[in-house]
Amino acid sequence: PATTVHRRDTMGKGRKPGGPASAYTKKGQTKSNKGPHGSDDVPASPFPMKLAMWDFGQCDSKRCTGRKLARLGYIKELGVSQRFRGIILSPLGTQAISPEDRDVVASLGICVVDCSWAKLDAVPFAKMKGNYERLLPFLVAANPVNYGRPLKLSCVEAVAACLFITGYVEEAHRLLEPFKWGHAFYEVNK
Repeated sequence: PATTVHRRDTMGKGRKPGGPASAYTKKGQTKSNKGPHGSDDVPASPFPMKLAMWDFGQCDSKRCTGRKLARLGYIKELGVSQRFRGIILSPLGTQAISPEDRDVVASLGICVVDCSWAKLDAVPFAKMKGNYERLLPFLVAANPVNYGRPLKLSCVEAVAACLFITGYVEEAHRLLEPFKWGHAFYEVNK
């Protein structure tokens, strides 16, 4: 005889409806983990470079490219006081990113600050320490929030720009791939 399991009984303490228990359909078939643009939430393989971000939670979580990169497993979130040894894309940089930074990117990685352009004054840039603070050159955004606006890049655009400039073109395209507008960033700025 089949036993009836009530929804409440499968919910373990602290789990929300729609969590892991709801990832199954009839007879053990699993739902697809496709993202909003048909891409899987989980990448086929880990990203080849170390990527990190300081996330201040100021932007819309549904549109936040930094958080999507974190969900994909491409980028690691850091605490504000955590130091990052690689390239830090920050307005406090005194030097622009250049092809000479290629070895630093390969060995130590890239870090970006995830915050809202409207709330820059509230971001404690001075607390975010590292050895290689860099600026990006004049670039135009292709993301849906700031499309066509110069210098108003999203996290994925900033990291991809750094990868393009340092000669990691294939990796930059791979990073932009999960975003339906990602190819436009390269086209607008090449």
